Amino acid sequence: MSRFKDAVAKDIKQVFINPLEFADQHDINGELVDCMIDSDILKERNAQTYAEFAEGVNLAQKVIYVALADLPQSPIRGELFFLDGKRFIVDDVAENDGMLEITIGANDT
Repeated sequence: MSRFKDAVAKDIKQVFINPLEFADQHDINGELVDCMIDSDILKERNAQTYAEFAEGVNLAQKVIYVALADLPQSPIRGELFFLDGKRFIVDDVAENDGMLEITIGANDT
């Protein structure tokens, strides 16, 4: 592994997923994991509010940033995903240099 890749791998825990800085501990599928959760990034990316499916029902979406090494396996699109005891569906997963960006969604009444 290159020196740069080694530095990036070290930074995942020391900078990006540091509980003293940005990360908090959450229950992900029954495992306590340090991660960051963002509910606003999707609004910024889409430049719109939550999609409406029916009167009074919205899609609640979140993006979770977590170290790949902290999960027993990477989730896949369409599978059930539990965050802090709440049930979601995995909408998308991207892996970048040891970090996972997991987009989850659920109907929210």
